[in-house]
Amino acid sequence: MHRFLGRHLEAAAKVPLYARHHWKTLLVRGAIIAAAIVAVVVIGKTLEGDLPDILGWIRDQGAWMPAIFCAVFLVACLFCLPADIFVFTAGTLFGLGWGFFYAAVTEYVALFVAYGLSRLFLKKRIEHFMAKHPRFRAIDKAVSARGLRIGFLLRLGPVPFGPLNYILGVSRMGLRAYLLSSPGMLPSLLAVVYYGVVARHLTRLATGMEHHSPVHYISMVVGAVVALFASVYIGRVARKALKEADAL
Repeated sequence: MHRFLGRHLEAAAKVPLYARHHWKTLLVRGAIIAAAIVAVVVIGKTLEGDLPDILGWIRDQGAWMPAIFCAVFLVACLFCLPADIFVFTAGTLFGLGWGFFYAAVTEYVALFVAYGLSRLFLKKRIEHFMAKHPRFRAIDKAVSARGLRIGFLLRLGPVPFGPLNYILGVSRMGLRAYLLSSPGMLPSLLAVVYYGVVARHLTRLATGMEHHSPVHYISMVVGAVVALFASVYIGRVARKALKEADAL
């Protein structure tokens, strides 16, 4: 786990936080989302003959399927693997309501467990890493003065979910502020779940499993575009506020 954690903390330290042109962020993120949606549709179309049986098998698992998904997602979060992949999958498998619920519950459990791990077992190792990176030292300093506000802004998107849990876990932020700042992760979480829902519906359309009016699918795609713009704008506001607070 130490190796995985160190690798992803290093990656998080290199994430560019201040793009000179935010339209580039929109284009890159939009291209990634579009590619993910197209990949799901292509896979669904490829498995068109078997897809009803696969979906039937998933339904037959009852509560076991969400439980298995949440367990795998939890482990991925603790090992700092990209959370958005699993959040997107939650929307594809379970729809908007349940997908958001399962993803949110798992991330809350993950951030609570990561806090305990960082304080009890990984504190010295993470502190040693943070000492080498000015950005994380700045976060620790800002958190000590305005823990709740800085934590909430960081949760809005500037630092990846998994590494951020450990960084805040060893900071001077108390557990209460750590948990109260966590709703900052929810807007991005909801947006990514929605992208998965769009992929789900377009796959069903492509395989003939559902038929709605063109307006239905157009509105879903427009909703995804709106969610993309909103998430980028929220991230921009958070980065600006953090910069003004000298947190990054």
